[in-house]
Amino acid sequence: MLGAVKRIYLILDKLTGNKYIGSAYRENGILGRWQEYVNTNGHGNNKRLKELIEKDKNYARNFQFTILMTLPKTMTSLEVIKREQLFKKKLGSRLFGLNEN
Repeated sequence: MLGAVKRIYLILDKLTGNKYIGSAYRENGILGRWQEYVNTNGHGNNKRLKELIEKDKNYARNFQFTILMTLPKTMTSLEVIKREQLFKKKLGSRLFGLNEN
């Protein structure tokens, strides 16, 4: 089920309150994307998350993962990314969070 639809998600750094907004729109959906976080010790190849974990290998224990929005599988990748960008703007995760893009 987790791989069946596209989603926008939030990673909250419970230590600082900083937020990272991401999206899962590839074939394996959110399950595949979150497996990337597990396989990379919590950073999922995101630059700012990676920097935190390089300083403290256990830092990912501070991360709380939440699904913000479930989207139809029929949405294009571009449409999903537009929704992701909207959440980044509304929640300020570029200016006051962990998103750089």
